[in-house]
Amino acid sequence: MDRLYSAWTELLDWMRAYAKERDVRFEIEAHFPDAIYRLHRKLDLPTTIMSASLAFPENGERFLTASVSPPSARDKGIEVRLVKAHIYMHLHADDEGIEYEGRPLSERRLFQIADAARKGLAPA
Repeated sequence: MDRLYSAWTELLDWMRAYAKERDVRFEIEAHFPDAIYRLHRKLDLPTTIMSASLAFPENGERFLTASVSPPSARDKGIEVRLVKAHIYMHLHADDEGIEYEGRPLSERRLFQIADAARKGLAPA
């Protein structure tokens, strides 16, 4: 479980970097319910962010959304959706990092995917 949430924070960092470099908006969509409703008990995760998105600066329309399973979920993973391309990606985390369809996902690759998503296209 620790690797999944470490990979999730890495993906969030990549999304923030993309937003800064491409002048788009990084938005937090939701926090883990445990972080909101159980304030008296510390959430043992590296972040409280459960979902985030990249959006166009002009109108706030999302073109890429990402979320991670809550700790209580049985089948955990990271989901990335390319909104206009109608593509859903299920990512996994292992000791090597984040992977999609058995291949490593790098910051560079995420940038390529986000660039395609901005245009409403499927990534090549």
